[in-house]
Amino acid sequence: MSIKWKVKKLEVCESTFTEARNMPAWSVVSSVRQNKGRGRFNRAWYGEEGGLWANYNLPIDPKSKRPWGLMPLVAGVALIDTLEAYRIQGLRLRWPNDLLVKRNKLAGILVERPAQDMVSVGIGVNVYNNLVKLQGVTTDVPVRLVDLIPATCPTVDTLRDHLAKELYKTFTDFIDNGSAPILKRLEQAWGPSLPVVAITDTERICGFFSGIESDGSPILRKADGTFITVPAISINRLKELV
Repeated sequence: MSIKWKVKKLEVCESTFTEARNMPAWSVVSSVRQNKGRGRFNRAWYGEEGGLWANYNLPIDPKSKRPWGLMPLVAGVALIDTLEAYRIQGLRLRWPNDLLVKRNKLAGILVERPAQDMVSVGIGVNVYNNLVKLQGVTTDVPVRLVDLIPATCPTVDTLRDHLAKELYKTFTDFIDNGSAPILKRLEQAWGPSLPVVAITDTERICGFFSGIESDGSPILRKADGTFITVPAISINRLKELV
């Protein structure tokens, strides 16, 4: 790694987020199993043995002008770069925090800010874990890394450390150069433009996903050919319609 991460590996915990709160920046907390993992909006996240369940703590300057709302996308770029070497067909990001293979969900990302000078990036990846408990209880059909690349699938710890290296590179690029390199990389990571609906507290906005603004807000192409930017902060969920 380009920096010496402090790694704490647990056999079991409620949530790696809880454990990571007590760790400094440049720490990684991973657990073999999670009993009370969570996703966006406190949705349940199932952390069975065989998957990567980890939190990466990163330092931030509270006085910096960087748009910290882009951090899930920074992490998404690092995750897709980590897996790019395995040549997985159909690998793509879905705004704002999912990694898919075609229509199936391989990984999820959640970012929290436990302190003014630190963000904690939670990443869960289905690697070797049994998916039985996920059947019928998740919106997306799950997929495991071992089923996609059975001959070259890395161990969970190897994947954790490789991701730490890529996250360091992507994060420092973001700190040094702003959002431009992240946005350029994301242009290649979304996959084909798909019809979506952005659901807010007051309306449902339909269109074709066409990328994001510099603050991370999605841009939709409407049926009449015009474009609309939906403020990221207002979106409860962005759902693909195919």
